[in-house]
Amino acid sequence: MRSFVFGIAALVACNHAPGGEPSDATMSAGDAMSSSSSDAAMQSAACGTRTDRRGKTSRSVMVGGANRTYEVYLPASADPATPMPLVYVFHGYTMSGDEMVSLTDYTAIADADNVAVVFPDGEGGPDSLGAPWNVGSDVCPAVGGISPALAYGDDMDFIDAMRADVATDQCIDADHVFATGFSMGGYMAHHVGCERTDFRAVAPHSGGTHDLTACPSVHKPIIIFHGTSDETVPDACDDPSVAQIAGYPASATQWAAHNGCATTFTTTTVENGTCIVYDNCPADGQVELCTFTNMLHCWAGGTGTFGCPTYQSATQLEWAFFKQYAW
Repeated sequence: MRSFVFGIAALVACNHAPGGEPSDATMSAGDAMSSSSSDAAMQSAACGTRTDRRGKTSRSVMVGGANRTYEVYLPASADPATPMPLVYVFHGYTMSGDEMVSLTDYTAIADADNVAVVFPDGEGGPDSLGAPWNVGSDVCPAVGGISPALAYGDDMDFIDAMRADVATDQCIDADHVFATGFSMGGYMAHHVGCERTDFRAVAPHSGGTHDLTACPSVHKPIIIFHGTSDETVPDACDDPSVAQIAGYPASATQWAAHNGCATTFTTTTVENGTCIVYDNCPADGQVELCTFTNMLHCWAGGTGTFGCPTYQSATQLEWAFFKQYAW
Protein backbone atom coordinates (compact mmCIF):
# COMPACT_ATOMS: atom_id res chain seq x y z
CA MET A 1 0.00 0.00 0.00
CA ARG A 2 1.30 3.41 -0.92
CA SER A 3 2.39 5.47 2.07
CA PHE A 4 0.21 8.37 3.06
CA VAL A 5 1.72 11.29 4.97
CA PHE A 6 -0.07 14.49 5.87
CA GLY A 7 3.00 16.57 6.63
CA ILE A 8 3.16 19.10 9.45
CA ALA A 9 1.94 22.59 8.72
CA ALA A 10 0.27 25.46 10.47
CA LEU A 11 -3.49 25.34 10.27
CA VAL A 12 -4.19 28.29 8.07
CA ALA A 13 -6.87 29.55 5.70
CA CYS A 14 -10.51 29.66 6.75
CA ASN A 15 -12.02 28.44 9.97
CA HIS A 16 -15.09 26.21 9.93
CA ALA A 17 -17.41 29.07 10.75
CA PRO A 18 -19.90 30.07 8.00
CA GLY A 19 -18.31 31.73 5.73
CA GLY A 20 -21.30 12.58 -24.39
CA GLU A 21 -18.51 10.74 -25.31
CA PRO A 22 -16.44 8.61 -22.92
CA SER A 23 -13.39 10.79 -23.37
CA ASP A 24 -10.60 11.99 -21.13
CA ALA A 25 -9.88 15.06 -23.26
CA THR A 26 -9.49 18.19 -21.15
CA MET A 27 -12.34 20.66 -21.56
CA SER A 28 -12.47 24.17 -20.17
CA ALA A 29 -15.64 25.00 -18.26
CA GLY A 30 -15.78 28.50 -19.60
CA ASP A 31 -19.35 29.02 -18.54
CA ALA A 32 -18.82 27.65 -15.04
CA MET A 33 -19.26 30.02 -12.13
CA SER A 34 -16.12 31.19 -10.34
CA SER A 35 -17.80 32.50 -7.22
CA SER A 36 -20.47 31.23 -4.82
CA SER A 37 -24.00 31.44 -6.12
CA SER A 38 -27.31 30.53 -4.58
CA ASP A 39 -28.97 27.26 -5.41
CA ALA A 40 -31.91 29.15 -6.84
CA ALA A 41 -29.69 31.06 -9.24
CA MET A 42 -28.04 27.88 -10.47
CA GLN A 43 -31.39 26.17 -10.94
CA SER A 44 -32.90 29.11 -12.82
CA ALA A 45 -30.20 28.99 -15.51
CA ALA A 46 -30.81 26.84 -18.57
CA CYS A 47 -29.70 23.27 -17.88
CA GLY A 48 -28.99 20.23 -19.98
CA THR A 49 -28.32 22.30 -23.10
CA ARG A 50 -24.84 20.96 -23.90
CA THR A 51 -25.00 17.42 -25.26
CA ASP A 52 -21.44 16.46 -26.25
CA ARG A 53 -19.92 15.69 -22.84
CA ARG A 54 -21.26 12.33 -21.71
CA GLY A 55 -19.36 9.50 -20.08
CA LYS A 56 -16.11 10.52 -18.35
CA THR A 57 -14.62 13.90 -19.24
CA SER A 58 -11.72 15.88 -17.77
CA ARG A 59 -12.37 19.56 -17.18
CA SER A 60 -10.98 22.75 -15.65
CA VAL A 61 -12.31 26.04 -14.35
CA MET A 62 -10.76 29.23 -12.94
CA VAL A 63 -11.69 29.82 -9.30
CA GLY A 64 -10.22 32.72 -7.37
CA GLY A 65 -7.47 33.13 -9.95
CA ALA A 66 -6.45 29.47 -9.79
CA ASN A 67 -6.99 26.80 -12.43
CA ARG A 68 -8.88 23.95 -10.79
CA THR A 69 -9.29 20.57 -12.46
CA TYR A 70 -11.86 17.82 -12.07
CA GLU A 71 -13.46 14.86 -13.79
CA VAL A 72 -17.16 14.39 -14.46
CA TYR A 73 -19.08 11.23 -15.21
CA LEU A 74 -22.53 11.42 -16.81
CA PRO A 75 -24.53 8.36 -17.90
CA ALA A 76 -24.42 8.22 -21.68
CA SER A 77 -28.07 7.30 -22.15
CA ALA A 78 -29.63 9.73 -19.65
CA ASP A 79 -31.97 12.50 -20.73
CA PRO A 80 -30.05 15.78 -20.16
CA ALA A 81 -33.29 17.62 -19.34
CA THR A 82 -34.33 15.21 -16.58
CA PRO A 83 -32.90 16.31 -13.21
CA MET A 84 -30.61 13.73 -11.64
CA PRO A 85 -28.77 13.42 -8.30
CA LEU A 86 -25.21 14.72 -8.04
CA VAL A 87 -22.39 13.18 -5.98
CA TYR A 88 -19.03 14.84 -5.25
CA VAL A 89 -16.16 12.40 -4.53
CA PHE A 90 -13.14 14.01 -2.83
CA HIS A 91 -9.72 12.34 -2.94
CA GLY A 92 -7.03 11.99 -0.28
CA TYR A 93 -3.60 13.56 0.00
CA THR A 94 -1.26 12.72 -2.94
CA MET A 95 -4.23 11.31 -4.86
CA SER A 96 -6.39 12.55 -7.75
CA GLY A 97 -9.98 12.68 -8.85
CA ASP A 98 -9.17 10.13 -11.54
CA GLU A 99 -7.87 7.71 -8.91
CA MET A 100 -11.19 7.96 -7.08
CA VAL A 101 -13.05 6.88 -10.23
CA SER A 102 -11.58 3.38 -10.14
CA LEU A 103 -11.22 3.21 -6.33
CA THR A 104 -14.92 3.82 -5.64
CA ASP A 105 -16.53 2.46 -8.83
CA TYR A 106 -19.08 5.25 -8.55
CA THR A 107 -19.55 5.14 -12.32
CA ALA A 108 -21.47 1.87 -11.86
CA ILE A 109 -23.85 3.67 -9.49
CA ALA A 110 -24.16 6.47 -12.04
CA ASP A 111 -25.11 4.12 -14.85
CA ALA A 112 -27.48 2.01 -12.75
CA ASP A 113 -29.42 4.85 -11.10
CA ASN A 114 -28.83 7.83 -13.43
CA VAL A 115 -26.49 9.84 -11.19
CA ALA A 116 -24.03 12.61 -12.10
CA VAL A 117 -20.67 12.24 -10.35
CA VAL A 118 -17.87 14.80 -9.93
CA PHE A 119 -14.32 13.78 -9.00
CA PRO A 120 -12.47 17.02 -8.10
CA ASP A 121 -8.71 17.44 -7.90
CA GLY A 122 -7.27 19.18 -4.85
CA GLU A 123 -5.79 22.66 -4.94
CA GLY A 124 -2.38 21.51 -6.21
CA GLY A 125 -3.85 19.38 -8.96
CA PRO A 126 -3.78 15.58 -9.35
CA ASP A 127 -1.17 13.62 -7.37
CA SER A 128 0.17 16.79 -5.78
CA LEU A 129 2.29 16.81 -2.62
CA GLY A 130 0.50 20.01 -1.64
CA ALA A 131 -2.50 20.08 0.68
CA PRO A 132 -5.61 19.29 -1.38
CA TRP A 133 -8.51 20.76 0.60
CA ASN A 134 -9.37 23.57 2.97
CA VAL A 135 -11.25 21.56 5.62
CA GLY A 136 -11.48 24.04 8.51
CA SER A 137 -9.28 24.48 11.54
CA ASP A 138 -8.58 22.29 14.58
CA VAL A 139 -9.55 19.00 12.95
CA CYS A 140 -8.89 15.60 14.49
CA PRO A 141 -5.15 14.90 14.01
CA ALA A 142 -3.57 12.06 12.10
CA VAL A 143 -1.53 9.30 13.75
CA GLY A 144 1.23 10.78 15.89
CA GLY A 145 -0.78 13.93 16.57
CA ILE A 146 0.10 15.42 13.17
CA SER A 147 -2.33 18.12 12.06
CA PRO A 148 -3.30 17.90 8.38
CA ALA A 149 -1.89 20.71 6.27
CA LEU A 150 -4.68 22.85 4.86
CA ALA A 151 -5.00 24.29 1.38
CA TYR A 152 -5.65 28.02 0.96
CA GLY A 153 -8.17 27.86 -1.87
CA ASP A 154 -11.89 28.50 -1.75
CA ASP A 155 -13.20 24.97 -2.18
CA MET A 156 -16.79 26.10 -1.64
CA ASP A 157 -16.58 28.33 -4.71
CA PHE A 158 -14.96 25.43 -6.54
CA ILE A 159 -17.92 23.22 -5.61
CA ASP A 160 -20.33 25.80 -7.02
CA ALA A 161 -18.29 26.23 -10.20
CA MET A 162 -18.25 22.50 -10.88
CA ARG A 163 -21.97 22.23 -10.29
CA ALA A 164 -22.74 25.11 -12.65
CA ASP A 165 -20.62 23.46 -15.31
CA VAL A 166 -22.28 20.06 -14.91
CA ALA A 167 -25.73 21.67 -14.98
CA THR A 168 -25.02 22.87 -18.51
CA ASP A 169 -24.72 19.21 -19.52
CA GLN A 170 -27.32 17.72 -17.21
CA CYS A 171 -30.14 19.19 -15.13
CA ILE A 172 -29.41 18.54 -11.43
CA ASP A 173 -31.89 17.41 -8.79
CA ALA A 174 -31.22 20.12 -6.22
CA ASP A 175 -32.79 18.05 -3.42
CA HIS A 176 -30.32 15.21 -3.88
CA VAL A 177 -26.77 16.52 -3.87
CA PHE A 178 -24.28 14.44 -1.87
CA ALA A 179 -20.60 14.34 -0.91
CA THR A 180 -18.21 11.56 -0.04
CA GLY A 181 -14.44 11.38 0.24
CA PHE A 182 -11.48 9.33 1.40
CA SER A 183 -8.78 10.31 3.92
CA MET A 184 -8.21 14.07 3.49
CA GLY A 185 -11.26 13.86 1.26
CA GLY A 186 -13.07 12.33 4.23
CA TYR A 187 -12.20 15.43 6.24
CA MET A 188 -13.59 17.44 3.33
CA ALA A 189 -16.85 15.46 3.30
CA HIS A 190 -17.29 16.15 7.03
CA HIS A 191 -16.61 19.84 6.39
CA VAL A 192 -19.10 20.01 3.52
CA GLY A 193 -21.69 18.36 5.75
CA CYS A 194 -21.15 21.06 8.33
CA GLU A 195 -20.93 24.06 6.02
CA ARG A 196 -23.31 23.38 3.15
CA THR A 197 -27.05 23.43 3.70
CA ASP A 198 -27.61 22.50 0.03
CA PHE A 199 -26.01 19.06 0.41
CA ARG A 200 -28.60 16.47 1.39
CA ALA A 201 -26.21 13.96 3.02
CA VAL A 202 -22.52 13.10 3.27
CA ALA A 203 -20.36 9.98 3.64
CA PRO A 204 -16.79 10.55 4.96
CA HIS A 205 -14.36 7.62 4.77
CA SER A 206 -11.18 7.38 6.90
CA GLY A 207 -11.12 11.06 7.84
CA GLY A 208 -11.97 13.24 10.80
CA THR A 209 -13.66 16.50 11.62
CA HIS A 210 -13.61 19.65 13.71
CA ASP A 211 -16.08 20.78 16.36
CA LEU A 212 -19.58 20.91 14.86
CA THR A 213 -21.27 23.39 17.18
CA ALA A 214 -20.99 26.30 14.72
CA CYS A 215 -22.22 24.44 11.65
CA PRO A 216 -24.69 26.41 9.51
CA SER A 217 -26.19 23.06 8.51
CA VAL A 218 -28.41 22.05 11.42
CA HIS A 219 -29.22 18.41 10.58
CA LYS A 220 -27.39 16.25 8.06
CA PRO A 221 -27.79 12.52 7.38
CA ILE A 222 -24.29 11.04 7.54
CA ILE A 223 -22.72 7.61 7.20
CA ILE A 224 -19.09 7.37 8.35
CA PHE A 225 -16.52 4.67 7.49
CA HIS A 226 -13.22 3.76 9.15
CA GLY A 227 -10.84 0.81 9.43
CA THR A 228 -10.03 -0.38 12.94
CA SER A 229 -6.31 -0.69 12.08
CA ASP A 230 -5.94 2.58 10.18
CA GLU A 231 -2.26 3.48 10.37
CA THR A 232 -2.70 7.05 9.07
CA VAL A 233 -5.86 8.58 10.54
CA PRO A 234 -6.83 7.08 13.92
CA ASP A 235 -10.17 5.32 14.00
CA ALA A 236 -10.75 7.32 17.20
CA CYS A 237 -11.39 10.33 14.96
CA ASP A 238 -14.70 8.66 14.02
CA ASP A 239 -15.38 5.76 16.40
CA PRO A 240 -16.49 6.43 20.00
CA SER A 241 -15.92 2.80 21.06
CA VAL A 242 -12.12 3.13 21.08
CA ALA A 243 -9.82 5.23 23.27
CA GLN A 244 -10.48 8.86 22.39
CA ILE A 245 -8.02 11.59 21.47
CA ALA A 246 -8.06 14.33 24.10
CA GLY A 247 -9.97 17.34 22.82
CA TYR A 248 -11.33 15.55 19.75
CA PRO A 249 -14.55 13.62 20.39
CA ALA A 250 -15.33 10.97 17.79
CA SER A 251 -17.18 12.35 14.79
CA ALA A 252 -20.03 9.86 15.21
CA THR A 253 -20.62 11.16 18.75
CA GLN A 254 -20.51 14.74 17.52
CA TRP A 255 -22.87 14.18 14.61
CA ALA A 256 -25.34 12.24 16.75
CA ALA A 257 -25.45 15.14 19.23
CA HIS A 258 -25.55 17.74 16.45
CA ASN A 259 -28.47 16.02 14.74
CA GLY A 260 -30.39 15.34 17.94
CA CYS A 261 -30.08 11.52 18.01
CA ALA A 262 -30.10 9.34 21.10
CA THR A 263 -26.80 8.06 22.48
CA THR A 264 -27.96 4.46 21.94
CA PHE A 265 -27.75 2.62 18.66
CA THR A 266 -28.64 -0.55 16.80
CA THR A 267 -25.82 -2.77 15.51
CA THR A 268 -25.75 -4.63 12.20
CA THR A 269 -23.07 -6.83 10.63
CA VAL A 270 -21.56 -6.24 7.20
CA GLU A 271 -18.79 -8.11 5.40
CA ASN A 272 -15.78 -8.01 7.76
CA GLY A 273 -17.25 -5.10 9.67
CA THR A 274 -19.99 -3.64 11.84
CA CYS A 275 -22.35 -0.71 11.37
CA ILE A 276 -24.08 1.14 14.20
CA VAL A 277 -27.24 3.12 13.44
CA TYR A 278 -28.06 5.72 16.07
CA ASP A 279 -31.53 5.58 17.61
CA ASN A 280 -34.21 8.26 17.53
CA CYS A 281 -32.51 10.50 14.99
CA PRO A 282 -34.72 13.08 13.27
CA ALA A 283 -35.98 12.21 9.79
CA ASP A 284 -33.45 14.61 8.28
CA GLY A 285 -30.49 13.60 10.44
CA GLN A 286 -29.80 9.86 10.61
CA VAL A 287 -26.27 8.98 11.77
CA GLU A 288 -24.50 5.69 10.98
CA LEU A 289 -20.92 4.52 11.58
CA CYS A 290 -19.40 1.49 9.85
CA THR A 291 -16.06 0.13 11.06
CA PHE A 292 -14.09 -2.63 9.35
CA THR A 293 -12.12 -5.19 11.36
CA ASN A 294 -8.33 -4.94 10.95
CA MET A 295 -8.71 -2.74 7.88
CA LEU A 296 -5.88 -0.30 7.19
CA HIS A 297 -6.08 3.14 5.54
CA CYS A 298 -8.10 2.18 2.47
CA TRP A 299 -11.53 2.35 0.83
CA ALA A 300 -13.70 -0.59 1.93
CA GLY A 301 -14.53 -2.76 -1.07
CA GLY A 302 -12.35 -0.65 -3.36
CA THR A 303 -9.67 -1.71 -5.83
CA GLY A 304 -6.23 -0.31 -6.53
CA THR A 305 -3.56 1.21 -4.30
CA PHE A 306 -5.97 2.46 -1.64
CA GLY A 307 -8.56 -0.28 -2.02
CA CYS A 308 -9.40 -3.08 0.41
CA PRO A 309 -11.59 -5.40 -1.69
CA THR A 310 -12.31 -8.02 1.00
CA TYR A 311 -14.62 -5.67 2.89
CA GLN A 312 -18.21 -4.59 2.28
CA SER A 313 -18.28 -1.90 -0.38
CA ALA A 314 -18.43 1.55 1.19
CA THR A 315 -19.73 2.85 -2.14
CA GLN A 316 -22.69 0.50 -2.09
CA LEU A 317 -23.34 1.10 1.62
CA GLU A 318 -23.37 4.87 1.32
CA TRP A 319 -25.55 4.93 -1.78
CA ALA A 320 -28.07 2.64 -0.02
CA PHE A 321 -27.91 4.97 3.00
CA PHE A 322 -28.55 8.03 0.84
CA LYS A 323 -31.58 6.38 -0.77
CA GLN A 324 -32.99 5.25 2.57
CA TYR A 325 -32.40 8.30 4.75
CA ALA A 326 -31.86 11.26 2.41
CA TRP A 327 -34.49 11.01 -0.29
